[in-house]
Amino acid sequence: MDAADFRRSSVLLDSPRTIVGVRAAEVAAEVVAAAAGTVAPRVIVIAGSGFALRSWAEPLLAALRSFPLHIVIQSGLPTPESVALLAREVRAHRADVVVTVGGGSVMDAGKAAAALSISSDPSPESVVRTCEESAGTEGVPPIIALPTTPGTGAEATPFATIWHRDQGRKLSLRGSALLPVTAVLDPDLLIGLPEAHLVSCLLDTLAQGLEGAWSIRADEQSEWLGATAWALLAELLDQRHDGLGSAERHAALLAGHLAGRAIAIAGTTVCHAMSYSLTLRHGLSHGHACGLTLASVLRYNALVDDDCTDPRGALRVRSAITRVVQAAGVDSVEALARKIEALAWSPALPPAPDIRPDATRIATDALAYDRAGNNPRRVNVAALTRLLAGTAERDYAR
Repeated sequence: MDAADFRRSSVLLDSPRTIVGVRAAEVAAEVVAAAAGTVAPRVIVIAGSGFALRSWAEPLLAALRSFPLHIVIQSGLPTPESVALLAREVRAHRADVVVTVGGGSVMDAGKAAAALSISSDPSPESVVRTCEESAGTEGVPPIIALPTTPGTGAEATPFATIWHRDQGRKLSLRGSALLPVTAVLDPDLLIGLPEAHLVSCLLDTLAQGLEGAWSIRADEQSEWLGATAWALLAELLDQRHDGLGSAERHAALLAGHLAGRAIAIAGTTVCHAMSYSLTLRHGLSHGHACGLTLASVLRYNALVDDDCTDPRGALRVRSAITRVVQAAGVDSVEALARKIEALAWSPALPPAPDIRPDATRIATDALAYDRAGNNPRRVNVAALTRLLAGTAERDYAR
């Protein structure tokens, strides 16, 4: 599907059932009832801190007030403490359906809370323990996701990111119960999104698109999804990112969703592995942290040869990268890398910190995440330290 096809009509996809290009308030009640399998389900809405200020919030709530309704606000990154608190709210309300409305952090928190709500006494310790094992499925209320930012793909993945600040680690909760049964992609929910948030989300989409294509776990479908996400964003990357029109919001939202589907198949790679320390130690937003190293990793992976970690060989990896290059409408890896850098260093984003003194620590932390093992070219501390230092030097040379 290209951007023109998408603009012409609404799109219905499966697994999760995905409804695109409609007004969320007009389908909310029907979607909730279908997910619950009953006409009067008990509904909990988990939303972000800016929810009440958005113009579409009241119509959406009005559509859901025909059901027993409880609203909870999730602020900041999901932590074991906040997820445990949300899980207790879901349990106390005896929710038949969990509706998450927000960006990636809100959706991840809601997904994790739904999964943990089957515990008799959700606690931070049980959240951490479940991350180390896997989420159960029996009795977990179905999840409906309404993303208000493009790019995280959380509405399309069976996992959730949880930040354990005491340990300085990113945890991942995984399990089929975390995959939303329905995702409603309404471009109007992006209205009012600050430019910095949008640019960060676009970088997340670009990273997931490339990583979903070149990962050692990639297949033909994830390659297509990653390349198509890039094709949808190709024109948007060269435009101003404040005050997007309806067609641009459609394209951004669908691109983020397709990239999320790509990593649901293939997983992320070393860009995401390095991003976690950049978020925890340097305070960068997730998308900004992923995008900051993406151009350098692209150049590195494009030169894969005898150091290939994909059993299908280096040719497969280079072919996947070429597919994305062509989808982006450029003629070389270097042109693609420069397009990424232009967005990663957008004036809409806060200035990136000087990570050179911390490069070895970030590299060491990154290799402890399984995401690093998905990278198609072999990496070690020395290689990642050079990539991080090179990224910082290019940034400061601008």
